[in-house]
Amino acid sequence: MKAVLILLSLATCSATAQLGGSEHIIKQHAKDLANQNNAQQGVAPPAQPGQPSAPAPVPVSPEQLSLSRFSAGLAAIKANDQLTAEKKQQLATALSGAVQGAKPAPDAVKKAVEDLTAAFSEKPLPADKRARLVQEIDAIVNPAKFPQAKLPAIYDDIQSTFQLNGLARKDAENIVLALKGLSPDAQTK
Repeated sequence: MKAVLILLSLATCSATAQLGGSEHIIKQHAKDLANQNNAQQGVAPPAQPGQPSAPAPVPVSPEQLSLSRFSAGLAAIKANDQLTAEKKQQLATALSGAVQGAKPAPDAVKKAVEDLTAAFSEKPLPADKRARLVQEIDAIVNPAKFPQAKLPAIYDDIQSTFQLNGLARKDAENIVLALKGLSPDAQTK
């Protein structure tokens, strides 16, 4: 008798769980259908409870956008490319736009872009080295943004990066000199 009661209670629990399961499936299907309809009408789906929401987008400053354009422009340079004056001007504009304070002299920007594009046309830097170069250029032109930056070490690193990439020492030194001309210290002299 006890065995029959136990089997009967297990069967009842099993039936309840199955019915409850199908109820849950029906509700979920209805929610999915409503979300699809909303998506077709351009309405964003509601946030699901228990799921992390997407982080709010971080606003990008015009300087950061210009620095990204400058980096992308360098990345687009392939070995033996003959860059047009227009492409060089776009790079110069992007580099100048990345400066947060007083803008460097246009001739200084033009010289830096000329030297950099010549080096990249000879042998482009790999992506990781190029990213570090762009960050170091950012530190040179925006020293307030990087108060702990040691400019002499940055200049040495830039020179060695280009030399290790196969650029002649003299050309690497010229790049460093041109980049020094972009620093706010050079502008006040």
